[in-house]
Amino acid sequence: MSRLDEVFAQLPDRLTVEQLSQLLGIEMQTTYRWLQEGRVPAYKVGRAWVIFRDEVKDMLEASSNQKNRADPDPTQSEAPAEPTA
Repeated sequence: MSRLDEVFAQLPDRLTVEQLSQLLGIEMQTTYRWLQEGRVPAYKVGRAWVIFRDEVKDMLEASSNQKNRADPDPTQSEAPAEPTA
């Protein structure tokens, strides 16, 4: 289980704007701006925001600078291929 999995396992299925702000470590004003701009996946229903935990987790996983660190690509061999004659 990754650290991201551990953090998100403790959260409810739907997040509040305040929970999202705390999770991302950003100010509430920035959170609302990011929601309006579509930088964070969410749905606006009237004046309320519906933010699904798993969609935020997927977004963070997709933007990681450590892609596939825990799960290396199985199509890539560990050793370089030997040249053929």
